[in-house]
Amino acid sequence: MRMCPHCNVPLTEVDYSGFKVLYCGDCKGHLVDITRLETIKRSARKPPTDLKAEASEEYRTEPLAQIRCPKCHLTMEKRPIRLPGLTLHLDLCKACALIWLDGGELALLQLDYRTTPAYRDTQDLKQRMAELESDTKRKAAFEHDVAKLPNMPGPIEEAFSNDRDDWLTESSLETILRLLMR
Repeated sequence: MRMCPHCNVPLTEVDYSGFKVLYCGDCKGHLVDITRLETIKRSARKPPTDLKAEASEEYRTEPLAQIRCPKCHLTMEKRPIRLPGLTLHLDLCKACALIWLDGGELALLQLDYRTTPAYRDTQDLKQRMAELESDTKRKAAFEHDVAKLPNMPGPIEEAFSNDRDDWLTESSLETILRLLMR
């Protein structure tokens, strides 16, 4: 059982924006796998009003004292994250790939992301897609127009379409590796 690095009480597993994270009910902190943090930050499941309430009720100016990882008990590294008018100090355990966020910090990260052009563009595209899906005539016209587009070969098709024996050049290998790494 993982213990809160501040309160030394058991952390409980909760659903936060569709992801399982460990949570301290006393200090309201969250222990998050580093691979999930960006996805949670970009999640739009919680309405802004809920995020604002969470941030204002739970965020406190944090002490800069070092804490220990709830998993391996090594000292966690402070990582400054600059937000407009505020710098958060997230606690990172590189060995376990875990981040401790004090109360309200996860909500603040989500609110900050929602002010970016990337978030607004994503929401705009989602709304346009929903409108397209709801209008069958418009969707059919869109699909018809897409079908008329020229069929352009991608980099893999181009690499395999060469009739030469040396089709697997260094540049085609790099292209294939880039595609596989996405």
